[in-house]
Amino acid sequence: MVRKVNVALIGHRFMGKAHSNAYRQMPRFFDSTTIPVMKVICGRNEEDVKKAAANLGWEEWSTSWEDVLQRKDIDVVDISTPGDLHTPIAIAAAKAGKVVFCEKPLANTVAECEEMVGAARAARKTLAVGHMCRFYPVREA
Repeated sequence: MVRKVNVALIGHRFMGKAHSNAYRQMPRFFDSTTIPVMKVICGRNEEDVKKAAANLGWEEWSTSWEDVLQRKDIDVVDISTPGDLHTPIAIAAAKAGKVVFCEKPLANTVAECEEMVGAARAARKTLAVGHMCRFYPVREA
């Protein structure tokens, strides 16, 4: 049985493009029973995010991450914004009951990181940082 997980990507520039490609490729690359659905991409500029949604394969677009986090159909929030926005978005996403994936660096200070982790723990949701090279054989030497 295949389970679909609706993803919201906050940020659409360089890392947003990389994450979009990863979501598209994941079912081809990994043998998984979970499939990401590229539901909504979010950015500050309407014209740019609308174009990104069309080019990168997202079903919808938004200019309000706050509105996106309140959507009941979103399971995972992927934060690919500049680092100064990671903390407020991650905390709000956890409080909204979402699983949170965050691009590096997770936070700018230990205190911010502790706030993010605390919000995720309180919500009993996952807060994760992707380390793409973690399982490369050359790294295990």
